[in-house]
Amino acid sequence: MSDSKILIIDDDQKLVNIIKNYLEKDGHEVLTAFDGVDGIEKIENNKLDLVVLDLMLPKLDGLEVCRMIRRESSIPILMLSAKGEEADIVVGLELGADDYLSKPFSLRELAARIKAILRRVSKQKGEEKVKKNILKFKTFQIDLQKHEVYVKSERVELTATEFALLTMLANNPGRVFTRDQLLDGVRGRELTPFDRSIDIHISHIRQKIEDDPKEPTYIKTVWGVGYKFEDME
Repeated sequence: MSDSKILIIDDDQKLVNIIKNYLEKDGHEVLTAFDGVDGIEKIENNKLDLVVLDLMLPKLDGLEVCRMIRRESSIPILMLSAKGEEADIVVGLELGADDYLSKPFSLRELAARIKAILRRVSKQKGEEKVKKNILKFKTFQIDLQKHEVYVKSERVELTATEFALLTMLANNPGRVFTRDQLLDGVRGRELTPFDRSIDIHISHIRQKIEDDPKEPTYIKTVWGVGYKFEDME
């Protein structure tokens, strides 16, 4: 996808320059920051399509940067993590990151992840919409055209991944989806995911739309399989 503006936040300047050159050849406009403070400043001063965010950063670490972004924006975030940082990956996903990639990684895989996220966001914003523009349920509704969710008339912010998962489930009430099916549906490709990523995204959605996330009304766990959506109207 060309004409996308991407910010890379990583203190490894050599790696950043390599990634920047690769992504620019792929048609993206790329900005860079080498610490968390500069990263936040560039996010505030630019209209971005995606942030590639390393977890280990000087001045302000990646988790705090992710937290600050999510307070104001649903811009897609692709986290970069070193091996052995599984606990931080979980926290990052809980804070609202859309995907992650462990170092070392190939540039081709990074570009593929970025394209998949941007393609998903593009679809959600417009072209491929289901029959109805608004899905209404007892306590919340999904505006598919505006990419907005309202719980008891109050708008709640969902990340691109959360919105894709909720829409996929809500459009198919009663159908049981495996975790792999949900991953394929929101990413549009096969990969070997972090095995708890779907569970974390579902937990985050429940916290936003359910009266009691621990006893969910809409998104039900099907033990040993995955999840299903129940329309309680």
